[in-house]
Amino acid sequence: MITKENRIMFFLSATAGFLGGALSLILLIGPIARAQNDLENHSGIVRAEEFQLVDKSGRTRSTLAFSGTGHPYLAMLDQRGTRIVWLGLSDDPGLAIRDIDGKTRVVLSLDRTGEPSLVVRDRQHRTRSFSPE
Repeated sequence: MITKENRIMFFLSATAGFLGGALSLILLIGPIARAQNDLENHSGIVRAEEFQLVDKSGRTRSTLAFSGTGHPYLAMLDQRGTRIVWLGLSDDPGLAIRDIDGKTRVVLSLDRTGEPSLVVRDRQHRTRSFSPE
């Protein structure tokens, strides 16, 4: 026979079980993940302090980052890790191209006043500089 006390006990037990299950679900699993709506917050922008392009072997082949002085640069490396192309901003922004031995052979730059210069160096270290006259 179901008495009033048994009904109260059943109701309290069911309520405690439900609340305990819900609480453990929240504590153990965490908040519910929801997919972002593709139409909201879709800016098409990826932000980072550094990007590295790696080849299939995991070697870094290109870096887009900031120098130690906080200027942005792009560096491209060959299979051996030698930086061949460097393009960056600094007090004198420019482009440097190196040979397979890592020796700088071409430098195109702007000085602080905006004047361009081109420096070319061969394997015998003969240097030619070009600038507007």
